[in-house]
Amino acid sequence: MVSGGRNDRMNRQQMESRRKKQQIRWISLLVRVAVLVVIVFCIRNIYARLEEMQMELERLEIQQYGMVQTNADAQPPDKLNDVDYVDSLDAWEVGKPTERTEAEVLQRLGELGQVSSLIEGIYQNHSQYPKELLAALANNPEMADFVSGYPDRNGMTGGITASEKEQEFPLFLQWDRRWGYESYGDSCIGLAGCGPTCLSMVLFYLTGDETHTPDKIAAYSMENGYYVEGTGTSWGLMEDVPKLYGIKVSSVSSTVNNMRAVLDNGGIIICAMGKGDFTTSGHYIVIYGYDNEGFMVNDPNCAARSGRRWTFSEIENQIKSIWVYDKEK
Repeated sequence: MVSGGRNDRMNRQQMESRRKKQQIRWISLLVRVAVLVVIVFCIRNIYARLEEMQMELERLEIQQYGMVQTNADAQPPDKLNDVDYVDSLDAWEVGKPTERTEAEVLQRLGELGQVSSLIEGIYQNHSQYPKELLAALANNPEMADFVSGYPDRNGMTGGITASEKEQEFPLFLQWDRRWGYESYGDSCIGLAGCGPTCLSMVLFYLTGDETHTPDKIAAYSMENGYYVEGTGTSWGLMEDVPKLYGIKVSSVSSTVNNMRAVLDNGGIIICAMGKGDFTTSGHYIVIYGYDNEGFMVNDPNCAARSGRRWTFSEIENQIKSIWVYDKEK
């Protein structure tokens, strides 16, 4: 009896000891898991913070480029040039761009010079201008003011004007004298900067930030490998830069219903366009709205094409790719 009682006590003691050891092991395991969770949480926070810092550094990198200052920095408020550059242009009927020989370009400029003294002066002194610039002018006489200032690179100072800030979707032209003479790849923004100019418009529409002018986006593009010699602006620029500013970037197939749905939800569209109504090679445009007459387009290369509506049937076969931009919800 005594021996059996002693054995029972020993068994209970052993069981109690095992139970305590199990509790200790479980507590130890829980502590380790908790520590691991805290470490993972901290690492994720650190990683997120590092990503945020990296994005901030890239935003600052964009800011340091370009020649255009914001209005607040450029000159005293009472001396600002608040004339809308688009409104200051002579009105022209601009047709579909055409590839011309050098002789045909000069012939066209001679014809345009009969109704524009500015173009007549360019025509008479055509040897002072790059052939690509003369060809662009032959396709779009709106560029006369820009082309005439090219020999001296007679640019303008100041950033986004008060007039542009009052508009919900102002048109920025790549050959605006505020930034058009700046180099872009083996050309200049005025001739090759449609991509950076479209991105500048989208950033302004969605953030209200006036500091990211086309020249800054273009310089960032070149410094970070988004400009491809012989091709132009890489599609990657259309995706990467907006994300730095908390803008959601996605894509949709080019159907009229998809595009309308994007615009109905407050999104903005950039389209890569092929040969047709907007370009003889490749081009980017912004689509910001639509009505019963068609889509509202901001073409960074032409005020006239931006001032009319475009039906889906007119543009559908020219669209090569679509990017959708919206603020993160």
